[in-house]
Amino acid sequence: MGEQQMAFGACLAFIVNPAAHSGKGRRLWEQTEHILKKHGVSYEGFLSEKKGDIAAIAKRLTASLAEGEERTLVLLGGDGTVNEALQGICNFDRVRLGYIPTGSSNDLARDMGISTKLEEALRPFLEEGEECRMDLGCVSWQENGVARKRRFLVSCGIGYDAAVCAEVLSSKMKRYLNRLGLGKFTYLGIGLKRMLAAEYAKASLRLDKEKTVHLRRMLFTACMLHRFEGGGFCFCPQADAQDGLLDLCVVDGVPKWKFPVIIPFALRGKHFRFRGVTPYRASRIDIRTDAPLWIQTDGEVPGKSNRLVITNEKQKVRFVVSRVL
Repeated sequence: MGEQQMAFGACLAFIVNPAAHSGKGRRLWEQTEHILKKHGVSYEGFLSEKKGDIAAIAKRLTASLAEGEERTLVLLGGDGTVNEALQGICNFDRVRLGYIPTGSSNDLARDMGISTKLEEALRPFLEEGEECRMDLGCVSWQENGVARKRRFLVSCGIGYDAAVCAEVLSSKMKRYLNRLGLGKFTYLGIGLKRMLAAEYAKASLRLDKEKTVHLRRMLFTACMLHRFEGGGFCFCPQADAQDGLLDLCVVDGVPKWKFPVIIPFALRGKHFRFRGVTPYRASRIDIRTDAPLWIQTDGEVPGKSNRLVITNEKQKVRFVVSRVL
């Protein structure tokens, strides 16, 4: 038993989305098992079969931890897999989270420097990895009179970016581009396609219950813990996932014809030079819009609303990495 076993022992559990990256997730899990066995790592593997399974597995593994007991969950999938697992995790103070990126966007991995090469991504679990603390976001809203809540680790958005995510999730284009290894371009292609149909909204943003920003023609507001979303758009280049703050990218009053001009700059985090694209920062954001708009959390689309409360729990998540961020 090496240092890895001393660090993680029998509590190392892999939660696998075999459908990730248009079905490549299962093949990557088989490769992962081969590597784990080669290195003599003790583990458990849990594969999802349908939507909701990942959250249910995460809940089952973490809900009844005894006093002093800890679990290490390693998620093998895309950003959506991480997002679903967050909804089920209990006892965050006793749970360590690891990530093997096998999705098409991998924005979390991009920001954290986690390799998409399998053995490199597994290194923290083959050797003794280090733990860093990361912020956890939460969005709350009402839908048809029912209170709803969803956690996120990368970003939460309302408006155009969420509408793009809604189409991406059912897109044949994504499946085709994934097979070519170009899945991250799905967001760009659908984003340009939806631009002509995009709707503006009147909105207000309340920052930390102090400052109110009034928007007359909001296209979208992205609230970021990490720098990237949508397959590599650096919407908030100053975002720090450990500072307890939400970084905002607000697009208001930008004509549709100009947005394709801005997009290349957003890939490099240079888009705030354009009028109508504005950064803000707060630990709590209250958003009100004049009509219900799509909401996204880490690329998943849980519904529509015109009233959101978005908060940040500072360093709530214990994340296992190869190096301290």
